[in-house]
This record gives sequence, C-alpha cells and structure tokens, in this order.
Amino acid sequence: MRHLEPLLGGFTAKMAIHTAALRALKRPPEQVTAQDLPQLLEGLKPMLNTFIGALHAKVILAEIATSLEKVR
Repeated sequence: MRHLEPLLGGFTAKMAIHTAALRALKRPPEQVTAQDLPQLLEGLKPMLNTFIGALHAKVILAEIATSLEKVR
C-alpha cells in the first residue's frame, strides 16, 4: 500500500487492492498469500493503467515486485 497511497490516496489504494484481489484471485485481500502476490500485481495493472498511465503503472508495479522479493 505504501507504494500506491502517494499516487492514489489511502482509500483508493485500499480499494484498488481489494478489487484486484477479488477479481484476480476470487478472494478478499485478507486471504492473499505470498504465492498470490504476482497474480495480485497483474490484477492491479489495468486499474493503475487507467489511474496513472501505463508507463508509470509499469514502474510502480516493478518497484512493488522488487520490494516483495527483498522481503522473501
């Protein structure tokens, strides 16, 4: 969320994650596991493309993926 909040605001970032989890994974974000994260990021892509543009969305999603790799 910390990557999305500055771009979308807190509420919209939370709702984007919630919506992507439901659409891409068919379950709420509370049930998302570490293995689901790549699919969740793919689910966020169309929404971010609309809100911040395709190029910026690609950069942000790459930053998030890199951050997640460091945590694992």
